[in-house]
Amino acid sequence: MNEELKAGVGLSRKWDAREAGREVALSTLEKLDGENPKFFLLFSTIHYEKYGGFQELLNGVWDVLPEGTPLIGGTVAGFMNKYGCFVRGATALAISYPNMDIATGIGINTKSNPKKAGKSASKDIKEKLDKSLYKNKFIFTVISGPTLPKSRMFGTMKIIRDKSYSKLLSKLTKVSTKVSQVGLGREREVLEALCENMMDYSLLGISSNDDNKYLRHYQFFNRDVYENSVVALGIRTDLNIFIKSSYGLLPTGKKAKITGTENWNYIVKSLDGKSAVKVFFEKTQISEEIINEENIHRVTICLPVGCYHSDGTLHPYPVASFLGDYLLFGHDVVSDEIEFLLASGESLIGAVDESLNSLPAMPKFMVVSSCAVRLETFGKEIYEVRNRIMQKVGENFLLLYGLGEHRKDVAKSPHLLQETFNTASFY
Repeated sequence: MNEELKAGVGLSRKWDAREAGREVALSTLEKLDGENPKFFLLFSTIHYEKYGGFQELLNGVWDVLPEGTPLIGGTVAGFMNKYGCFVRGATALAISYPNMDIATGIGINTKSNPKKAGKSASKDIKEKLDKSLYKNKFIFTVISGPTLPKSRMFGTMKIIRDKSYSKLLSKLTKVSTKVSQVGLGREREVLEALCENMMDYSLLGISSNDDNKYLRHYQFFNRDVYENSVVALGIRTDLNIFIKSSYGLLPTGKKAKITGTENWNYIVKSLDGKSAVKVFFEKTQISEEIINEENIHRVTICLPVGCYHSDGTLHPYPVASFLGDYLLFGHDVVSDEIEFLLASGESLIGAVDESLNSLPAMPKFMVVSSCAVRLETFGKEIYEVRNRIMQKVGENFLLLYGLGEHRKDVAKSPHLLQETFNTASFY
């Protein structure tokens, strides 16, 4: 086998799912010069749900992909690669390199039983890769992200202005998450269970997404399509691996004490002993009336709050929903104090530069996990992000926009982040 590492990044914009699967596989594998891939990462937007379905997308990939190739992936709000920036289509990354051992794992029912799902996903990876002789260890994860419950009375519950419904909506959210697996993603619990016996691995990942409607999304594992699952790819290799997270968020110095939470700390009921929603608008000094169901996530990305994990890692939280007096976040708060932050297009671009300028060498390939709301915020300026990546990295990269970003350093806790730009570079 050729000792040289070869990377392929593919694309399809075809509407038909089966044809798109074939094209994305062919365009990815052509860069491997006939070598079989060690693994295949496959991502698509939600559109194929209505144009043949995701099983047909996978069937098209497997019309081309060599039998037995480890495959994981899922749906994302958008992606970026050497071809451009897209909110419709399919993309893939495949690597051919002899000095690399691969294993995959899956866990189901991530919202109703996140710990069991995480342990299940890690079991096969750990057992297989414990036999590997390569010292550098890495996991890539795709976890089902949060979805918004819908009801006849409350709709998708992005904004409920009637304060009397706070307690009811909090209870409904918890029941919906545990019983029907519609609601909170609980990804951090999945990650903690997955990494419990694999602390010597670094990790990067993404929470799957649809077209930012937060209604349904899917995960891919080998030949099958799943919902409410975690899929993971484990790698041991002689390549060096560098993980970096950057934010582009500006502290305001305004802080508040969290004095009431529910639902695994996803819902903040009160700040400084007062309505959490009231304090949010007091501290940000914006009018409650300017936020509506259509613009909520474009506004709150510029006005996130932040908590510091016990190891010093900043966890940003754009507000996902205003539920009466309560604030609902996309993941659980990790301390009892929050600081109000600011973001701008310039500062978010600055986060890209921070990550790229920290690269220790020109990567052989790079995977990037970023926040889907950043994609909406940048608009056409998203091409500036692509230009900067290609100047530093070249063509062998794949950037994914999801509902949450997963990151872990060796011997440290895993983190579920939002509004961040995270890179895993191999060199």
